[in-house]
Parts: sequence; structure tokens; C-alpha cells
Amino acid sequence: MTDFQNGWLYEAGIGENRAARIIDGELVAARIERQRAGARRGSVVDAQFTEQWVVGRSGIVSLESGEQCLLQPLPKGLTEGATIRVEIVREALDEKGGQSKRAKARPADAGSALAEGPNLLDIIEASGEPIRKVQAHEPDMLASVGWNEAMEQAETGRVDFDGGSLLISLTPALTVIDVDGPLVPLELAKRAAKQVALALTRFDIGGSTGVDFPTLQAKAERTEVCAIFDQHMTGNCERTAINGFGFMQVVSRKTGPSVLDVMQADKVLSATLSLLRQAERTQGTGVMQLGVHPAVAAKLKHRQAWLDALSKRTGRAVSVEAKGDIAIAGGQVS
Repeated sequence: MTDFQNGWLYEAGIGENRAARIIDGELVAARIERQRAGARRGSVVDAQFTEQWVVGRSGIVSLESGEQCLLQPLPKGLTEGATIRVEIVREALDEKGGQSKRAKARPADAGSALAEGPNLLDIIEASGEPIRKVQAHEPDMLASVGWNEAMEQAETGRVDFDGGSLLISLTPALTVIDVDGPLVPLELAKRAAKQVALALTRFDIGGSTGVDFPTLQAKAERTEVCAIFDQHMTGNCERTAINGFGFMQVVSRKTGPSVLDVMQADKVLSATLSLLRQAERTQGTGVMQLGVHPAVAAKLKHRQAWLDALSKRTGRAVSVEAKGDIAIAGGQVS
């Protein structure tokens, strides 16, 4: 355990920045920021109105970078080709299979100045909570509060707890959480309700989420389970009651990709960045050897800047060797 009991741990990694919110020594929220193209939430930018999507209601605008965003609502009288100042309210979402959703924008308030949206460090600084910046030469404070376990949960979508598990599945329309376990239905649902609330906060899961609890016939039992969810849900959301089939829907504002979205959109990339984090903390002298799956080697081949950063941070030359018998997530550092 770390002696840092409350606040944010922040790590500026290679290719990825990480933050963990700690309350009473426990990790309650994980956040990841990767280097990617696209406007950040909160950015105010000028865009060109390209086409109407739903006549009179929404349309497509193109940013100077070439990124296209969905604009809603659509100001009256806006004509194709016109320039409009917009605010990004949801970042673009990369999905499994290489698909993506456009960012969402709204017309900027009158008089709004051009601005870049806050990065991860800006966001946690705005919380007013203490921040400790983690360095690679120090003890791994993120690991000590369960960061690695949280990342495994995010990548697999599986959260185990005493008596059961949650299986979190991402779909283009919503996030689905299935509750499973050997306990009697009411006890399983009660334990799962707490874990669902904690997971939604831990992984920044927004938008529409459907939770499939065990079927509970008695309305009083379903009400009890909902009360447990409410007790542990710290985020701003709305929910339905649990219906007779055990289904509950939770809705909150989605402003960007969840940690699950980030970790699952490109699992080779996730494995590559995890390996770089491990390598940065590996002690030794001489040439650093990275033995990796061929897909990870290919990823690194196009990210020479990451290898250069690793060499600079460790003071060691870096060599990458592709090995077909190594799993994607099983890279070796020596």
C-alpha cells in the first residue's frame, strides 16, 4: 500500500498519461489519456458546415485539422460552406474493429474565444484535490493501489467480486453489464449492485448502460438492490427501476471514451504501452532488449519517438526483437 491516502496519482508515461484517484488508500477512479488526433472535449474551434444530417436539427462540420464532427443543434439559417464557431462536447470514440464515432459539437456561446480543451492533468488539477506526480525511478505507486488489476479488468471487461462477477461488454449503442455467480439471486444482486456502481465510476463509463441482474420477483427485493446501487454510485446519473426480468438502465453524460473504450479499441496498442511502462522501470545497464510479439514489434516500428523516449529516460540503447512464441501481452524486457 502507498502512504498517499487521498487525492490523485498522476504519471506522464510514454505515449500515455495515467491518473488514479485514491480515497482512503483505495483506487476509486482510473483515467487514461493517449496521444491521439482529434479535438478534446471543451475545445472551442472554428469549423466549416459541410452537410445537413437531419434537416434542421443536426449536421456535419469539418475542423481545420480535417476531423469531422456532428453538430447539434443546428442554428437556423446556417448554409453549407459557412464558418461556425463550435464547442466540442464529446470527443471522438474509437471502437473495437477499427470503427469510430465522430466527435459531437454544439454552437459555441456568443463571444466565445478559441480555446483548446483541458488535458488530463488540467482536469484533475481543477478538482482541487492533492496530486502526486509519479516518477519511474520511484516505487510504483500506481501498482501498489491496484492499477494493474484495474487495467486487466478494463481490457477483459471482467470484474470479479466475492460471490460473483460482472462481465462488461461494449456495443455501439450501449454498455451491457451481465451479473453472474453461484449465490442465491437476491444476495448476488445486492453484492453486484455495489460493484456495478463502483465500476461505472472507476472506469468513467458514461452514456447508456444496461445491467442484467438476476431475476427478482418481489418488488421489495428489487427496491433494496436499487438502494444499494444508489448508496455507492457517486457519479451524476439517472437510472430506471429494476424490472421483473432483472434489467436496469443507467444513463449519464458521455464526454469521451471510457477506460474500457481506450483499452479495448486497440489491444496491440494497449500491450505496447504497458510494455513501455514496464521497460521504463526495469533496472540494468547496457542495451535494453525488448522481446515482443510481431504485432507489437510492428507497432513500435512506427513509433520510433516512443523508443527514443524510452532510451532517454533510462539512459540505455533499446533493441526490439519480434518473437512468434510470445503472446501479445507477454513482452519481455532485459
